[in-house]
Amino acid sequence: MVTIGNRFLVAHFLYPLLALGVISVGITSVDVDRSLADYFYSIQGGEWAWENSWLAETFFHKGGRFASVLLVLAVLVLSIVAQLNQLLMPHKKPLLYLLLATAGGSLLVSVFKSLLAVSCPWEFERYGGHLLYTGVVEQIFLRNGEGCFPAGHASAGYAWVSAYFFGVYYQSKWRWLGLVIPLLAGMVLGLVQQIRGAHFISHDVWSLAVCWFFSFGLFYVFFKSPSEKLAAPDLICQ
Repeated sequence: MVTIGNRFLVAHFLYPLLALGVISVGITSVDVDRSLADYFYSIQGGEWAWENSWLAETFFHKGGRFASVLLVLAVLVLSIVAQLNQLLMPHKKPLLYLLLATAGGSLLVSVFKSLLAVSCPWEFERYGGHLLYTGVVEQIFLRNGEGCFPAGHASAGYAWVSAYFFGVYYQSKWRWLGLVIPLLAGMVLGLVQQIRGAHFISHDVWSLAVCWFFSFGLFYVFFKSPSEKLAAPDLICQ
């Protein structure tokens, strides 16, 4: 019987968890959030001049979200058809996983945003707002922000790391595209939001973390059964 092995768990849970810890400590210890926000603010002349530009607001902000929603709807349709069509029926479980992992990752980010009430850069005095600047850890306890952590918009890209696990299920050599493309999309969407003053880089890092660990956890729940054939040989053990 083929099962999810220890190497898979180490590579997809332990290493990402360690990376998240190291990156978060690094960002906090030297306040990368403030340094980057200072830079983006200064190159726009001491204001968020590009906040409402067509490229940032319409193309990337609204367009990126719209594209992600369309893709989710496409997976939803395929998932429904797979319940009824004999040819697609063998794929109904992986398609359901892809749908739930992608939509669930974005939804979970939104829930955290609402619960934590962390501030956006544009809320701070140093960036034209009304709040005294504090680091993200302090902001979590203050809970006086609009709700910008983790980054919701970046999750429109990062949530699709589920496509990597979808590819793992099929032992597909294309599974790495399911990782690289969502990472690039999330980084671009996140960077645009940072330039607009809507997010700090730590918000994007944690958005990716939420989406990754949710996709991983759901993958484990869906396919941990010994009867499931999944992953490439280097990711499993007998």
